[in-house]
Amino acid sequence: MPAPAWQYHEPDHPGADFDALAEIYDRNMQKFRDVQGEIVEILDFLALRPDQSILEIGTGTGEFALAAARRCARVYAVDLSAGMLRYAEKKAQARGVANVEFLQDGFLTYRHEGAPLHAIVSQIALHHLPDFWKQIALLRMAGRLAKGGKLCLRDVVYSFDPVKHGKFLDEFISEASERAGPQFAGRISDHVRNEYSTMDWIMQGMIERAGFETERAKHSHGFFALYLCTKI
Repeated sequence: MPAPAWQYHEPDHPGADFDALAEIYDRNMQKFRDVQGEIVEILDFLALRPDQSILEIGTGTGEFALAAARRCARVYAVDLSAGMLRYAEKKAQARGVANVEFLQDGFLTYRHEGAPLHAIVSQIALHHLPDFWKQIALLRMAGRLAKGGKLCLRDVVYSFDPVKHGKFLDEFISEASERAGPQFAGRISDHVRNEYSTMDWIMQGMIERAGFETERAKHSHGFFALYLCTKI
């Protein structure tokens, strides 16, 4: 069924050309973030059982999906970028992981068939949606989970003082350049200028209105946030 004419068209988001940047993106994320530590943190919270299935929206290069697949029955790995999915599928084949289903779709268009999921994970992706559509996406995620199901949301969410935004962003982007190079720092600058990251207090409110209780919220560098939540 086609999406209604008034629905936000996710492929129009103003992010980078991820189809062309999958391998570079993977390498830069490894430099700038403790990707493996983040994966362990989420998997510890989810406490997956071998009979459970989870959904990751915005799977990117598939690093989390492949790790989670070793602990549960099925992972549905969704992303808008065909290039990212091809790269992630190559990783899965190289690592002998066969229980991940890679699907080209988005927050607003993915339709899940079957029983409610145990958990949904999304990392560094929800900022592609304006705030109203973030709320709709969170409501839809809640609708796919059983009561007590888990949501792990990591994204670019601002917790710095907006009064001091100029000084903060100059310093943050300068540090990114030192750690991952000027091209990556340029992408962060583009993100701040063009994308839809929101303030922490807004994100917290949207999560609660979608029917989740935040068990733990963790902020990093005033620029990233992790919300570990349970469906009420």
